[in-house]
Amino acid sequence: MQIAAIIVAGGKGLRMGADTRKQYLKLDGVPILVRTLDAFLSCPKIHRIVLAAPADDFPFIRSELLSLLPGGDRVVLAAGGAERQESVYSGLKALGTDFKGLVAVHDGVRPFVSEEEILKVCEAASGCGAAILAVPAFETLKRVSTDGAIAGTLSRDGLWMAQTPQVFDAGLLCRAHDEARALGVLGTDDASLVERLGHPVEVVAGSRCNIKITTPDDLDLASLFLPRFPLSAENPAG
Repeated sequence: MQIAAIIVAGGKGLRMGADTRKQYLKLDGVPILVRTLDAFLSCPKIHRIVLAAPADDFPFIRSELLSLLPGGDRVVLAAGGAERQESVYSGLKALGTDFKGLVAVHDGVRPFVSEEEILKVCEAASGCGAAILAVPAFETLKRVSTDGAIAGTLSRDGLWMAQTPQVFDAGLLCRAHDEARALGVLGTDDASLVERLGHPVEVVAGSRCNIKITTPDDLDLASLFLPRFPLSAENPAG
C-alpha cells in the first residue's frame, strides 16, 4: 500500500511574534520546515509528499528550502488556506482522486518525529483505516471559569494529547473533509473530522519530543532535542 504525506505549513506564526513565519525559523542554522521534510523524505515507506504552504512563498520554498534536501524535487507544493483544515483539503486535492493508499497528515513545525513513530502509526492505520500519534496527559488539568478561577479539576485517566502524523485511508479522509466542508464544520484536527463519521481512530503512543513549535519557549526547548534528531546523513545541510 502506498503512503503519502501531507505536510501542513500554511500558518502565519503569529504566536511566535517574529517577522518570519515560524516554519522558516532556523534551528542550528536549518529551517524548521526543512528538518520536518527531511524526516519524511528519509522514511522509505513514504512514497509521495505534498507540502501545503502559502502560495506566495512557493519561489522561496523551492530556492531556499527544497534545494537543501536530497530528493526535494519529490515534494509537490499545494496552496495552503487561511485555516489548517483548508490546507489539508488542498493537499488532498493535489494528491488526486486516483490515490488510494494512506495519507499521513503532519504539522510542518513538528520536526522531531522519528522514523519509528511514522512507521508505527502508518502500520496501525493500515489495519483500521485511521490512527494518530498521541501522548498521555501528564499535567494536572484544570477547568477555568470566565473570571479566571478554577471551576474544577479533571481526571487525567484516559486523556491523551493528540500529535501528528495522523494517518488515514485516503478515501475516508476525503469523505471526512468533504462532509465537514458541506456542513461548515471546522475541526481542531483531522481525527476529529473522521470521528464525526463514526469511524474508530486508533491511538499510537508517541513521544514527548514530538513538540509543535509555536512559541519562543518552544524554540528554546527544541534546541535541547537537536542532538537526538540529526538530519539524514546524506543531507548537505547537516
